[in-house]
Amino acid sequence: MGGVMRITQRSESSNSFFKRFQSKSGTLVEFSMRFDSAMDQQRHTQKKIDNCNRNTFHVISTHLAIEVHGAQVYSHRVFEEFQEEVKYSIGTCKSRGFTECDSLEVNTVRDANRDINYEVTYCPDTLKATCSCRMLENKGILCRHVIWIYSSNGVKNILEQCVAKRWCKDARLSKIFDCNGEATEDVDIIDGKQIAMSVIWSKIHQTVGMLMDKLKNDVDNFSSLIKQFKEKLSPLGSPLNKQQQLEKILGCSPSQEITILPPKKSKNKGSGKRMLSMKEKAVALARKPKRMCKNCKRLANHDKRNCPNPFAEHPPLS
Repeated sequence: MGGVMRITQRSESSNSFFKRFQSKSGTLVEFSMRFDSAMDQQRHTQKKIDNCNRNTFHVISTHLAIEVHGAQVYSHRVFEEFQEEVKYSIGTCKSRGFTECDSLEVNTVRDANRDINYEVTYCPDTLKATCSCRMLENKGILCRHVIWIYSSNGVKNILEQCVAKRWCKDARLSKIFDCNGEATEDVDIIDGKQIAMSVIWSKIHQTVGMLMDKLKNDVDNFSSLIKQFKEKLSPLGSPLNKQQQLEKILGCSPSQEITILPPKKSKNKGSGKRMLSMKEKAVALARKPKRMCKNCKRLANHDKRNCPNPFAEHPPLS
């Protein structure tokens, strides 16, 4: 069971988390108790962080209204990075001119700290701005160059599309339900549809459990009830198979004509033969049948062309 939990497909951090509670001599009850204690500790730590984000506030270091809005929206850790960008926008960014293209303004912003010019495209109608440094796309936080353009044009709040949900204070404020339709955690945001669906699923589970207890010896009757239930749900549509689900996600169906084929199998690790050692070469040479050398007149594994004694046929002159 420990080996199954060590193999995860989501992240390697799960492996290290489970590893702390495993031992060869440990029982399943011990693992369950240790695991529950660790989960309680994680929940306690998360609640402390949530309480800190809701009830404490950072000190505002500039006069910009966009920094105040960032303190209201972002969590403490992310706001520290955002606050650094706000400070750098005042001290290091300067304009090097701009050009108008249709309804867009292309501003050239000089970053004195990095000694680089960046292009910021700003739309006065929608207040949308994009920078060539791509910090918003990479980290989900506005860069100092966009903040400088916003402050120059009097924009006081961060646009909703520029705020990543995962960096907000209310990122975890969502209802979590168990199989009985009851909320497992107290949160402020309540989704009525989600509660209704949870209650429906709870009733379905309870009904099926009651039928299994009553009809556990009557399989035919239970099968007929399931069949009638499926027939009543048939007007809602049959469930999608795996291929139909993929087509719905991708928005297209597979082509009937296959033009892209898998590549041919090729060897990418040498010729497939390994190099022989000196011992193996000597053994193979010893097994090779010997022949008469016409130069030295001996039975050996060489001939006249590669004889080690080329002057054996002509003795030295006296």
